[in-house]
Amino acid sequence: MRWVYQPVEVQYPGDAWELGRISAWWTDDAGETWCLLRTVPGGSSPQWLRYDPESVRLLPTEGI
Repeated sequence: MRWVYQPVEVQYPGDAWELGRISAWWTDDAGETWCLLRTVPGGSSPQWLRYDPESVRLLPTEGI
């Protein structure tokens, strides 16, 4: 497991997007990548989800 601070946008069914953050990455024995994801502000509790780049967009952590 690797701890990080990665801002993201998360897409939900119905095409709604919500801001969130990934606080850890983990790769399982089958090679699948998982992320510890929490939506903000005041959103869901952190939960492990299989990373899907189609529904979780990584946002920049530094200025351009």
